[in-house]
Amino acid sequence: MTPDEAVEIARPWALASVPSSGGDIGLYEFDLGFVAWAKVPPSDPSLPPAVMGAPLAVVDKETGELTQWPSLSPQHVADLYRREAAARTRLPEDVRRVLTAAGWRSDRDVNAWVSSWLRDLYAADAEAAEHLPIHPAARSLLDEFGGLSFRQLKQPGSTSGGYDVQFWPTQGRIVTDLFTEFAAELGTPVFPLAWYEDGPSDIAVAADGRVFLLHEAGEFLVGTTPDEAIVRLVRGEPFTPFET
Repeated sequence: MTPDEAVEIARPWALASVPSSGGDIGLYEFDLGFVAWAKVPPSDPSLPPAVMGAPLAVVDKETGELTQWPSLSPQHVADLYRREAAARTRLPEDVRRVLTAAGWRSDRDVNAWVSSWLRDLYAADAEAAEHLPIHPAARSLLDEFGGLSFRQLKQPGSTSGGYDVQFWPTQGRIVTDLFTEFAAELGTPVFPLAWYEDGPSDIAVAADGRVFLLHEAGEFLVGTTPDEAIVRLVRGEPFTPFET
């Protein structure tokens, strides 16, 4: 894909989105494609701009596909596109669709919210402060998925799936004894990650990245890695019985 080819692909989009541009295109090249925007002729300085907050587009270098993006700097749009491309590789389309409907984005970061929630949790519960320090694997997951709620997918004929999942930080139970006892059995720190409707029960992530369901019927391995756990949670796939 050459810059000239990208311009030709973007020209009809520019004419449709900003007719006053006459199809004149600005272009910013980056590793995965070209960020394009409609150039608007200078307006009368005594009047407000004729166009404000016009969207940008990205033309993918490999496929030529054009997608529309918010009115941000070309560099910022390029960064968002890289993140979105990484997310497509990382998470299957059906999983991304459910998460996106719940409020997830490839650049989602609720770090400040998690920090505030942790301060409140530790201030209110001295045992949690002592026995449930947050570890990097939990922090990374909560910074990205904290506060999201969704209903699992359920495949026809399957006995699993279809339950509500709610990620912290939010109002809910932090059963300190449950998590500290499981951490002692596992031999590695764990931290609460989500509430699971079936039971109801609790989902926790270990410091090594494994994710577990602590259910009244027993303990289950949701995934050996955070991303595997997210996929299985969203798809409602059966969890693996686990014995410490």
